[in-house]
Amino acid sequence: MLRPATLLRGFATPSRLALRQTALSTTPLARAYSTPSQPPSTTTTTTRTTTASNPPPSSSPAAQEPASVTQPQVAKPYFVRRTPSNQLAVYHLAKRGGNKKLTTIKKVEGDRARFRSALAQGLGLPEKGVVVNNLTGHIIVPGHRKEEVTGWLEKQGF
Repeated sequence: MLRPATLLRGFATPSRLALRQTALSTTPLARAYSTPSQPPSTTTTTTRTTTASNPPPSSSPAAQEPASVTQPQVAKPYFVRRTPSNQLAVYHLAKRGGNKKLTTIKKVEGDRARFRSALAQGLGLPEKGVVVNNLTGHIIVPGHRKEEVTGWLEKQGF
């Protein structure tokens, strides 16, 4: 007589095989359901194609609308990565019993000195007040300025 544990062992799939990503199959994901008044159909889905009438292009360039003009992003010599939860790594820090309030920016890559000067200019702070810790790569701003710093970073496109 077979034990139930041996029967289950043969049918259970290892978790790695169950979680393996496979390529999408060619079968459609949606199934057409039949109602009692209709016989079941052999086709699973129906597709509709609509054609939009496009006006013929005009020959004069003045008649065409200009495309939306966007300024190209200039590659900056620094970059601020986000956390795994897609947040900016800007934190408040209190030292000396809570009397010294600081804001720390982490995950800054590239030229941190140029980032420091751009941040100080953007926030209107003296450049000597913003400090770069070269060992950890953190930028330290005096005061609790998390909202100002995150607003400036988002405006810069980070």
